[in-house]
Amino acid sequence: MAEAFEKSLKKEFGYDPCIVLRLSRLIEQHESVAPSATAYERTKALIEGGDSLRKQHGNSILAELAVSEIALERTKHKEASESAAFRPRRICHIIDSIKNQEELDLLRLVYRDMVYVIGVFSPLPARVKALEQSGMKLSEIYELVDQDSGEEFAHGQTVRDTFPHADFFLRIDTDTDSQIKTRVERFLQLILGTKVVTPTAAETAMYAAASAATNSACLSRQVGAALTDQSGAVISTGWNDVPKYGGNLYMTDPVNDPHSDNDRRCWNLKGGRCFNDDEKDQISQILAAELVNSGIIDNGHKEAISSIISKNSKIKNLIEFSRSVHAEMHAIINAGQTAKGSIVGGKIYITTYPCHNCARHIIAAGITEVFYIEPYRKSLATKLHDDSITEEESDKSKVRILPYDGVAPSRYLKLFRMPQAGRKSGGKMILVDPQDSQPRFDKTLEALPTLEAIVLKGLKEKKLIPDSEGGGDGDA
Repeated sequence: MAEAFEKSLKKEFGYDPCIVLRLSRLIEQHESVAPSATAYERTKALIEGGDSLRKQHGNSILAELAVSEIALERTKHKEASESAAFRPRRICHIIDSIKNQEELDLLRLVYRDMVYVIGVFSPLPARVKALEQSGMKLSEIYELVDQDSGEEFAHGQTVRDTFPHADFFLRIDTDTDSQIKTRVERFLQLILGTKVVTPTAAETAMYAAASAATNSACLSRQVGAALTDQSGAVISTGWNDVPKYGGNLYMTDPVNDPHSDNDRRCWNLKGGRCFNDDEKDQISQILAAELVNSGIIDNGHKEAISSIISKNSKIKNLIEFSRSVHAEMHAIINAGQTAKGSIVGGKIYITTYPCHNCARHIIAAGITEVFYIEPYRKSLATKLHDDSITEEESDKSKVRILPYDGVAPSRYLKLFRMPQAGRKSGGKMILVDPQDSQPRFDKTLEALPTLEAIVLKGLKEKKLIPDSEGGGDGDA
C-alpha cells in the first residue's frame, strides 16, 4: 500500500519527493536488531524491539522518532538566511506503519488534519498465504498474527484497537494491482479535490450508523447501525439504549420532558449505575459465598475470590443483564415499523462487530451482509452460527461479516462537503490540475516546526537524538 500511494502521488499528483518512513528501520536503528536467518526471526525481533522501545521511552516513541525524521528533512531545505521561511515544496511523508494508539495520537496532535490515516485490511487466508511465501511455518504465522493484533501489556502492539481510528479503510480482498490502484487514486482525488467524488452507498450507510450511535446514552459503549435494502438505500437506523413503554427508546425530549424527569435510562437513575455490571457483581459474590459454604475456600478469601471472578472477562461474558436494546435489533425493529423497504437480501452497517445475540436476529431477518469498523472480542457469532455466518469474503452461501471499506464516518463531512470556493466559475466546473492541487485542510502550517520542536526536545532529553539535530527553535 505504501508503494501504491508513493507511485500515485509522484506520477498523478506531482509529489516529489515522496518519502516512506518505515518504523521498522527506526526500531533497527535504536534497538540494534541483529540480522536474522529467517523472516519469522526478523519479524519477531522487530516486534520485540518495538515493545522494548515503548517500555523504555513511552508508547508514542516510534511516532516521536518519525516526527524527528520529518523535522530534520525539512530543516535541510530551509532558506540560506536564518530568518527565512522554509521553502515550499510538494512533498509527502508516508509512515509505515502505526501499531499503537499513542503513536497515532501523537501524530494527530502534531500534524492535525494534515495526517490521513489509512487502515488496510486483508483477509486472514491472504495474509497467511503471503507469509507462507516468505518461508514461515503456519505455527509461526499465527503466533505473529495474534501478537500483532493485540499484546497483553500496555507497551505492546495494539493494532486491533488502533485500526478503527483510521480516516480511510481499504479492504483488499484480491492481490490485483488494479484494485489497489483504483482505491488509492479515488482517495487521493478526494483529499486533493481534483475531481468531484461523491460517497458510495456503503459510506453513506456507515455515516448514518455512526450518526445514530451518538443518540445512545449507554454507559458501556455507543453503537450505531444502518440497515439498507438490496439497492443500498438506507431504510432504517438504530442505536443501543433502553426501551420505553409505548415503543422505541428513551431519547432527550426538551419539549415534553425538559428536565429529563421521565427519562429512565441508567445515567439518570440514582447513582448512575450500570444494571449489567451490578447484576454480574452480585453473581460473583454469590459464587464466592457458595465456595465458602461448600468448604472449598475459607471466609477470609471470600472477597478476593469474588474480585477474581468479577474481573474474569470470560465469566462475565457468559451472561448479560443490560437493559439496552442493541443497535442491530433497534434497526431491524425500526425497519419493520416504517416499512420503507424489504430487509430480506439487505445489508447492515454497524460501528461495532455484532455480538452473537444480534447475529441470530440478523440471520433470521434475511440480511445477507454485515459491515463493521470496530472489533468486538466477546462475540461468538461465527462460532455459534458457523452454519449461517462467515467471515470469508468469497463465501456467498452465508451471511458475510466483513470489515468496512471506505471513508471513515469521522471524515465524511469534511471530505465530501463542497469546497468553500464552490465547484464552478462562470457556469463551468472549476478544473483542478492534479500537479498543482492542494490538500483540503484549513489550518496554517506555520505552527508545525514549533510543535515538532516540543517532540524533539523530549527525544533529546531521552538521548535518542543528538542535541544538534532537527528543527532548531522551530522558526518558520
